[in-house]
Amino acid sequence: MPLDRLLPPALLAALLLAPAAEAAPHAGRSTPLPTVVVDIHAAGSTRVEALKAAEGVQWFAEFGNELLLGVEPESLAVWLTREGVRAGPPALAADELVVRDLVCGVHSPEPVLDTVGGYSLVRRPAPLARAAGLVGVGGRPLPADGVIAWEVANRPEARAKGAADAQVQALVDRIDTERWFAAVEDLSTFNRNSFNPELAMAHDWILARFAGAGLATSSHTFELGGASCNPQRPLTTLANPIGFRAGTTRPDEWIVVGAHYDARNNVLCDTSTQPQPGANDNASGCAGVIELARAFQGLRTERSLVFACFAGEEQGLVGARAWVGSLQSSGELARIQHMINLDMIAHAINDSLAARAETTPAHAGQLARYADAAALYAPELGLILSTNTQAYSDHWPFIERGIPGVFTWENGAGIYPHYHQATDLPQNMARAHALAGGILRMDAAVLAGLAVLMPPLLFADGFEANASAACGTGCASAADGGRSD
Repeated sequence: MPLDRLLPPALLAALLLAPAAEAAPHAGRSTPLPTVVVDIHAAGSTRVEALKAAEGVQWFAEFGNELLLGVEPESLAVWLTREGVRAGPPALAADELVVRDLVCGVHSPEPVLDTVGGYSLVRRPAPLARAAGLVGVGGRPLPADGVIAWEVANRPEARAKGAADAQVQALVDRIDTERWFAAVEDLSTFNRNSFNPELAMAHDWILARFAGAGLATSSHTFELGGASCNPQRPLTTLANPIGFRAGTTRPDEWIVVGAHYDARNNVLCDTSTQPQPGANDNASGCAGVIELARAFQGLRTERSLVFACFAGEEQGLVGARAWVGSLQSSGELARIQHMINLDMIAHAINDSLAARAETTPAHAGQLARYADAAALYAPELGLILSTNTQAYSDHWPFIERGIPGVFTWENGAGIYPHYHQATDLPQNMARAHALAGGILRMDAAVLAGLAVLMPPLLFADGFEANASAACGTGCASAADGGRSD
């Protein structure tokens, strides 16, 4: 469908008159050119910069572990003889390139030209490409510096591994990928569409796992509208299962770990018996939240840890927004210091185990935590960082209110062929144990620093009961006054 049928005339005119982005530091942005895609995993900063400046290159776009180059036509044949190089879109101008994640808020109708570094590429006339990302039109234009995402290993400031902290190492060694995968399998047996009754069964299953990890449990209920469904559905009451572990010295400061537990197939509001296992999207992330809760069981932290699995994500982050809104209304939102989101953590297309940690420019300083944690405790990850996030997942309601939020996941939904399909099954996730294990070890180490992991007590008998008592009303209020279980 053309964009002029998607947008009203006045809005389309506003987009066409949108100011141009600052010109990128290379020529040839407006001329369609043949393109090549270069594998730059662990190539190093010197090699990457040399590729960008190579003879015949007119523009570049860096996508973490892959580099898209717009090259002069006469140099194309030579490029395609090089190892690690493949053909990209045959004729593309940088000014008409729009980059999008499959999980962006609104999908524009253009066909995908290619998937590079986990991102989908579409073509749009230059004036509309400049306006990408505005007024809900999905995707982003190529930024002025040409960098969408960068692999940590390809930056000159890439850190040496250094020495791991023994206490943090003991924590990350608690991550059990077999136990995590078993949780993914269990969750995948439920039909978890937000409008299917089995979602309530999954909710109860999650709460039981939180309780088994020694957490104080509660539920936050909210209403999900069915206006986006065809046919429209009545309001449905859903619940976010919450688990709370009180901090010892700063219990009113919270670190939140979250993921959504609802699922879908190619029908957004399917209430039938058609399978909707959602193994990767997002039993993998919710099981990851449970596994992190288990890893911290019996340990002391200065700050409190809140473990949450949200419903209604597929309909627009409804559960996460409702919980954040309730905390804002109660005055408790200021307690949240940081939010880690896990959504699709279990599919890697090769043994480089590409994984992303991304946020917005306002919170760019937070990404160093994840780079350091991966280098020390999950060096097997090919970690990619980005501040050009458009992945519309449950970290957004926190970021929108100024709370640092970081999304940790696989290298984009575009790499997973079973995304939003009935075939999103545990056995169809490639390298699941290795990738999820690395992401969870990285996140556990980040949590240890954020929550401030404390040495164990010499005599810890009764600690959990005492900690819960010290929490007072905060444990229940973590779910905004929801019922306690």
